[in-house]
Amino acid sequence: MERVSNEEVQMKGSMADYLKVVTPHLHPELVSPEAMYYLQGLAQVLPPFSQAMLEFRLGVGQPEVDLSVFFHRRTLQLPDKFLTHFVWQSLEQFCREWVEPTSLLYRRVRYIGLEFDLHELPCKVPIPCVFLAWNQETVINNQSLIEIALRLLNYSVSSKLESNLRLCVESLPKGAKVEHLGAMLSRPCQPLRVIMSDIPLKRVADYLIQIGWVDPTSKFFDLLSSLENFGDILRLLSFDIGNTIHPRIGLEFFPKKSSLDESQWQLFLNYLIEIGLCSPGKKNALLTWPGLSQKADHLELWPKELTGGELLLGSRAFSIFWRTINHIKIVYQPGSPLEAKGYVMFGHQWVYANPLTTGC
Repeated sequence: MERVSNEEVQMKGSMADYLKVVTPHLHPELVSPEAMYYLQGLAQVLPPFSQAMLEFRLGVGQPEVDLSVFFHRRTLQLPDKFLTHFVWQSLEQFCREWVEPTSLLYRRVRYIGLEFDLHELPCKVPIPCVFLAWNQETVINNQSLIEIALRLLNYSVSSKLESNLRLCVESLPKGAKVEHLGAMLSRPCQPLRVIMSDIPLKRVADYLIQIGWVDPTSKFFDLLSSLENFGDILRLLSFDIGNTIHPRIGLEFFPKKSSLDESQWQLFLNYLIEIGLCSPGKKNALLTWPGLSQKADHLELWPKELTGGELLLGSRAFSIFWRTINHIKIVYQPGSPLEAKGYVMFGHQWVYANPLTTGC
């Protein structure tokens, strides 16, 4: 079945219209009523995005949930109230440049992610952390990458931060690359988050030492040793930088693309249960998340805003919401307990009913 770009079919409404379709599949083990209330409150003030991700803490007694949304190259149609804040003003301008074929961003930025922390009801203008994903088919030299990253931060950047970023990029082992850069604009100190891909587990410690990361406890090396059996599914290494390399480290695990069943998630989640980072209930809740939803099965929940697309596409395409587990992250910070987080994706998609159909 061929997919139709959501950008071809313009949507109105809010992110809450999309969230309500997948809410029945959010197990209470993952989201407490209070966390769900905060999540729905944020979704009501956001415009709809065709792809989104929910972030859960997997430990016992950790009911928080965060929301991220993603979009490919396009301008943003934001509520007027959002444009009263300089972060959204800057993001809108960034997107206007992104869609220009002659711009530095056009071929280099593949998609943008907006991450919202949810610890209370959002204000009328929620402030996101902004992530850029690079187009891996385009060769990006280090200087271009650094220039784009510094623009993303929206504030005066110290020479120390710039030199730290350059060191992090230029110290990458052969075959590794910068996967994402994030401006953590809703966090204290607003650091820059760097997310590196394809660093083998056995090279992680050497790389961090080379860029000046310090662990007074030396327990990180024990963690790496304990993860040796899962090193082949470690895909991303993340950390924050400012005038220093921040101590908090994220190790992000993804299943192999060749895996067609839940066995890898089962084994990894069982390991997290053994070391006290995941509850059995949350493991089971995560594993029941993946699936598809169609309008015929959820008529009362289906967003009314999709009616226009249905009328436009007619019998040529139908509408689905998909759900999948994206990755699991172990968070290490010297002197603090280990933490594990689960990340699940959901999204709306138009799919051609006849694979021979061309265009809309």
